[in-house]
Amino acid sequence: MAGLVRIGRRSRRQEDHPAEARLAFDRAGQGEPILLLHGHGLSRRSWDPVITALSAERDVIAVDLPGHGESPLQPRGRGWTPADMAAAVAQLLDQLGLDRVHVAGNSIGGWVALELGRLGRAETVTALSPGGLWGRWAPVQIRTTMRQARLNARIIRRLAPGAPRTRLTKALFMAQATGHPFRVPEAVARRSIHDLADAPGFRKALRAPERHGFRGGASIQVPVTVTFGSRDRVLPPVVARRRKHLPAQTRWISRPGWGHIPMFDQPEAVATFLLDSSRSRAA
Repeated sequence: MAGLVRIGRRSRRQEDHPAEARLAFDRAGQGEPILLLHGHGLSRRSWDPVITALSAERDVIAVDLPGHGESPLQPRGRGWTPADMAAAVAQLLDQLGLDRVHVAGNSIGGWVALELGRLGRAETVTALSPGGLWGRWAPVQIRTTMRQARLNARIIRRLAPGAPRTRLTKALFMAQATGHPFRVPEAVARRSIHDLADAPGFRKALRAPERHGFRGGASIQVPVTVTFGSRDRVLPPVVARRRKHLPAQTRWISRPGWGHIPMFDQPEAVATFLLDSSRSRAA
């Protein structure tokens, strides 16, 4: 049946995957639960490079956002803003019997993570290069970059389904998203191309937040950590990294050498960072 979760190779227990779950996810490890939310047009597979390290200390739940990966589109009548997607993820947490979890998100997933903090569903929030920290409108550069990435993925997949086949072609495709594109494993690059080309909710999830940014962050009561890398070429510092709508307790951290999707080329550093930031509640 479309939309039901696929029991992945890293699943910890079958009973953790309720049959009524609408969003696809994988679950692995043990310890305090941490929820991982991917970036726009990608899937939960983007977290694969850090899963093993995280699952040694955490109960890791990697989710496909609505209209991405193996998750279906939003039901008719439901919206596509990050707040709407956060509500869908909160429903999954209800189905798993989880009230609050550590939440980590990248790009639009970081924005969704902040929305889950507003909903009171987070123990801690860690946002890696989050979207939404701009003014009333999403900057034209960002909208253009995302649409071009989608077009590039579709062209590459059509002309060369097995691409990338060389280190150079891999680096060219990943240069916008990563800080060190030559470090990205070929399998990770290939998966990203496939996800970007196929995501059925790409257009809806891109258009919905274009006319507003993240708001209401002052209501978040838990620790929040926001980080941007020095090599993030997707979200420009001047127009897409405003702090005024974040809660007062937010830690703002800059990471030298990190790109927009740091899990791809800095997996060990990202895993350590997520473990440290999700310990801040106890600290």
